[in-house]
Amino acid sequence: MTAPAELRPSAKYQIQMWATIACIFVFMILPFILIGLAPGMGLLYVVIFLAANVLWLVPAIILVPIYYRSVRYELRERNLVVRRGILIRAEDVVPYAMITNIAVRRGPIERLLGLGTLHIHTAGFSQQAGAEAKIVGMEEWDKVHAQLLELIHRHQEKEGVALPTAAAVAPGEAGAAVPALLGEILAELRQLRAALHDGDRAEGQDRQG
Repeated sequence: MTAPAELRPSAKYQIQMWATIACIFVFMILPFILIGLAPGMGLLYVVIFLAANVLWLVPAIILVPIYYRSVRYELRERNLVVRRGILIRAEDVVPYAMITNIAVRRGPIERLLGLGTLHIHTAGFSQQAGAEAKIVGMEEWDKVHAQLLELIHRHQEKEGVALPTAAAVAPGEAGAAVPALLGEILAELRQLRAALHDGDRAEGQDRQG
């Protein structure tokens, strides 16, 4: 049994989280400051508005490095383990046999930082919008994707489980099977035509006799 490979997000993942917090504040919250331009609101509203947002904005910025250090991924022999959380520690264990798809998602901030996120989908979560587990903030996300696919395929082949991306017939076999099938159909049609022709000839001889 090989030791599990432990992965951590890139340090740039902290920048991604800080940038996400900044975008939420600038585009979704800060525009409400325009209400201060309404008659009767004025400077007092602006001060209260900014003070109220400092109460969540500053702790969120401070907690980013702490949350970053809590994120761990383990590629074990039979399953993937995702750990994260500060006050509430969460641990997701995803068996390789249940994984049906791995989707790569790269938003604008991630592309700018050269990061990627892997969304792990399983049979139990196939009808839900979200993924069962995520591997976030990976700088070499393509290598992690390939490594995870190799582990999944190796395990599912060992267990005799159908691979999520495998077709029932390989492309080369499918290309060879189609002409063979058409040849069999053509041969049967020729045999049927010959049988009908022999039947018509025998019927004509009976009439002459």
